[in-house]
Amino acid sequence: MKSPAASKLIDRIAADCIAVRVRLINRVVTAIYDEALRPHGLRVSQANLLVGVARAGRARPVDLCRALRIDKSTLSRDVELLKRNGWLESDPPGGGRSQILRLTAEGTAILKRAEPDWNRAQEECGRLIGAPGVDALRSIAERLGLGSARD
Repeated sequence: MKSPAASKLIDRIAADCIAVRVRLINRVVTAIYDEALRPHGLRVSQANLLVGVARAGRARPVDLCRALRIDKSTLSRDVELLKRNGWLESDPPGGGRSQILRLTAEGTAILKRAEPDWNRAQEECGRLIGAPGVDALRSIAERLGLGSARD
């Protein structure tokens, strides 16, 4: 049996926790993009990685981890898959800590082929969140120094 104080705390966390809501929204939005990109053999996290490398031109894994706020093991798994698919290449080709990643022509092509499906996911998430929600997300990301057109 819960004490009244514990019950009050549990109810407050359930009703007000920002982290719970952000994580839930993240799972819903990620599922929408992943479903849209699945026919192209991509998940949104992998597409984001391709875009990050493309924007940088050449990128070290440590810089990608920092820019995309992902851990090294997640990056390593995705990089290896993207290299096997021919969408990324590295110098040296075998990888390693000092490798430099580049988007291949096929990597650019997969992003172009996925664009219509990405657009549909973008529109669906925009409708789900609403214009004020999308604006709020952009504003929050900006305040955190994330997600600008030139990051």
